[in-house]
Amino acid sequence: MSSGWTNKKKHSIFNVLVNSPKRTMFLYSLDTSDISKTTDKIFKMLDDVVKFVEEENVLHVFTNNVANFKVTRELLMKKIGYLY
Repeated sequence: MSSGWTNKKKHSIFNVLVNSPKRTMFLYSLDTSDISKTTDKIFKMLDDVVKFVEEENVLHVFTNNVANFKVTRELLMKKIGYLY
């Protein structure tokens, strides 16, 4: 699961959490203030998370509903055919 938000200092933050039947684990938080939020860059960040967690352990990818994240979800679903 990923989410983006802006802190009080106007820094853009990208959070990644991993959910399993046993627990939810905070994986990392990344300051993305200096990164343009293009579909390619978001895809790279989320694809790296999938590789880290290992693809066979990933069933769902949740993101916010902004257009570039929607496209990223579609790209991940094409790459990993069984994702929802």
